[in-house]
Amino acid sequence: MNKENEAKALINDLLTAELVANASLHIKNVIYRIDRGVLVANSHVVITAQTRAVLFSEIQGYIKKLHGEHVPLYSLPITQANDSFDALIRNHTKKILV
Repeated sequence: MNKENEAKALINDLLTAELVANASLHIKNVIYRIDRGVLVANSHVVITAQTRAVLFSEIQGYIKKLHGEHVPLYSLPITQANDSFDALIRNHTKKILV
């Protein structure tokens, strides 16, 4: 995401829809890569959010619908958490019916 306001609006939408429990906004996150042997730096706005793994596909569809396929999205699994963090995620995201 390139625009701070667009990112803030997306965070609001994801929280309101209970798709994420919380989110952090990283403004001017510098990403480095090599392009034809030259180090290139690009500044981006990055959202980091915590949620349930089963909501990933729904979040992906939600973001695609609002912003298209150009928004990079990936998942990093939380393999361990204390009871307090686990409760935060469970109490602030959609209830999952099995």
